[in-house]
Amino acid sequence: MSEKRKDEHVLFSKKLVRTTNDFDHIQLINEGLVKLNLNEIDLSCNILGKVFPYPIYINAMTGGTEKTKRINEKLALIAKNFNLPLFLGSQSIALKDSTLVDTFTIARETNPNGFIVANVSANATLLEAQQAVAMIEANALSIHINLIQELVMNEGDRNFSEWINNIETIVKGLSVPVIVKEVGFGMSAKTIKTLIETGVKYIDISGKGGTNFATIERMRNQEEHSIFEELGISTVDSLFNAQPFQSQVTLHASGGIRTPLDVIKAFVLGADAVGLSYYFLSLMTLEEKEMFATIEKFLLDLKKLMLIFNTKTVADLHKVDYRRG
Repeated sequence: MSEKRKDEHVLFSKKLVRTTNDFDHIQLINEGLVKLNLNEIDLSCNILGKVFPYPIYINAMTGGTEKTKRINEKLALIAKNFNLPLFLGSQSIALKDSTLVDTFTIARETNPNGFIVANVSANATLLEAQQAVAMIEANALSIHINLIQELVMNEGDRNFSEWINNIETIVKGLSVPVIVKEVGFGMSAKTIKTLIETGVKYIDISGKGGTNFATIERMRNQEEHSIFEELGISTVDSLFNAQPFQSQVTLHASGGIRTPLDVIKAFVLGADAVGLSYYFLSLMTLEEKEMFATIEKFLLDLKKLMLIFNTKTVADLHKVDYRRG
């Protein structure tokens, strides 16, 4: 049943209609006169303690079936070619069923020297977190908090009483960096504050505006409407919620990042790194040459935008003026 669910999540994610989100209401103030050469633009970024040539990463998507194994293989190929961090989907299914381990280890086999991030639920114990890291020789661990998703899934968890304790135990007990991330429902200032008090140093606010798992579960259940689809804090609002804590935590932004301009806007609003899921998933049907060319254009557009906003480094983007309307 869990394997069927993994394939359905990918299938319905591709079918979701994505139009506008709150990034469309952020207007950046561009410059007409700059003292920069395009070749001077530095896209490098520190992500989870390591410097990468680009400020984006492949965010967690999937794993656990033969179909998703092929997706993870292709994502690992992208990560290897562009030296991008790769966040894998939840490994809980493989921790329960060892026959599915290869749907995750394929990423390490494809990219043996790459930076790969393991993924467990906040219900995981320290031992399970260690096992997930060991499974793929991970460089870091992502703990996903997905309260709404679990509640709307018929087969989802119903007990969340140990989440905070589990997170604190894993952060203190694990030898690799730990990031706590939402799954598209965003974070309140209170949630961010609690995570910081728990010892978390890296947070991905993963806001509403992209893949909506409440919608996916409605589609899986063949329902016409779900009240849970209306819930969630947008990525933009989550970034505003996080601004008072910028000196205390490294902030990752994901959720509805559709274009290079969205990436730039996320940095302007305070992000220290940006994750994309659907963008990379949408490339899976392309042949390798076309897939790489599409990503190269995306990265070149990032450089062009940084020049337009008179910023030489991604850190400079935090100083760009904007309007919200």
